[in-house]
Amino acid sequence: MLKPIITSLQTEAAFQEITAAISAGMPPSNLRLPRAARLPILAALHQNLQVPILYLTHRSDHAITLADELRLWLPEETLLLFPEPNPLFYENSPWGSNTRRDRLIALTTLAAQLIPGARQN
Repeated sequence: MLKPIITSLQTEAAFQEITAAISAGMPPSNLRLPRAARLPILAALHQNLQVPILYLTHRSDHAITLADELRLWLPEETLLLFPEPNPLFYENSPWGSNTRRDRLIALTTLAAQLIPGARQN
């Protein structure tokens, strides 16, 4: 399974330094990770920090592919997509109901993390 890979990553000194810096509130520098290493590192960071992590991509189809792959690394976690609007930015058309719903779910889930005393999942 993929869990031994995550465990192995978490024992590395460089990974522990990154985790400590993030925990101290310092933004990590550009890690320049190869594409193949990004999702395993993301999964290991999420397991260590237990905080929501936002992963940005340039295309919605790439985001869907990454979410599917990330489900292999973090099968028990809830993954949310923040989809792009259906119409192009210059079109005066309403957004689809699925787009609005998915965006609201993602935003309210992130906002719930900031409510003092709220139960964390």
